[in-house]
Amino acid sequence: MEKTKMSSHIKTIDKTGKTGLTKEKKEILKRHAGSASVPIDLNTMREWLKYRE
Repeated sequence: MEKTKMSSHIKTIDKTGKTGLTKEKKEILKRHAGSASVPIDLNTMREWLKYRE
């Protein structure tokens, strides 16, 4: 009974008019995936963006 109550609160995503990734965009994504030359700590980056002055 808990699950049915919780599932009714999930908002569905309206995908009308959305095309997604094209073949060209997928190729660009594949080429640049993992292309960072140094490891990036996303937590440190988030903290810097959040608390910078």
